[in-house]
Amino acid sequence: MTSAPPPQRRWLRLGHLELSDLLVETFSVLLGVLLALAINAWVQARQTQHKLAEAQASIREELIADRKRVVISANYYHHLNEAIDAALKTAQPPQFCDKLPEWHGLITPLFVRAAYDTAASSGIFVEMNFEATRRIASLYAELSRYETFYGKVEDWLGQSAAVNNGAGFNLSLCHGFSVDLEHSALKVQDDLDAYLGQLPADAKP
Repeated sequence: MTSAPPPQRRWLRLGHLELSDLLVETFSVLLGVLLALAINAWVQARQTQHKLAEAQASIREELIADRKRVVISANYYHHLNEAIDAALKTAQPPQFCDKLPEWHGLITPLFVRAAYDTAASSGIFVEMNFEATRRIASLYAELSRYETFYGKVEDWLGQSAAVNNGAGFNLSLCHGFSVDLEHSALKVQDDLDAYLGQLPADAKP
């Protein structure tokens, strides 16, 4: 009578688990962790892209609105300069520019930069390519310089009126400032057009 062969023994057992079972469970856990990390990275990337798109759209709309303000200023000073040029060619030109019917005071454009400031404080510019960020920052800096120039012109004209005992703004001085304001507005408008022209057609003014 032959005896039954002894049962085969597994070469390694860990408690109630065999090595093959342990490897399967370990692989399953690692796979689950990797999938969770991948999904989390995908969700974060989608959220970042959504925030970036929102910031770009808000900045675009803000610049379009600022461009409209620049155009209004450029048109106003263009017509004012034409009126001053015509007045200077008359036999007795007026002494003060604010005596002209075309004079409606200094039109100061109040530019808005809420979208830009919000994007900057949120850190979203880090996700934008450098050239796009640089160009947007350059446009807002140009708008800021334009506003500053307006403020200085107001001060200079105010000093001129004080010298004239409040009689008005000297025509020649006013003409020089008005020409500068028109040319500055046209320069800003051209730069805004160059940037807005790269945006989708429905975003153009």
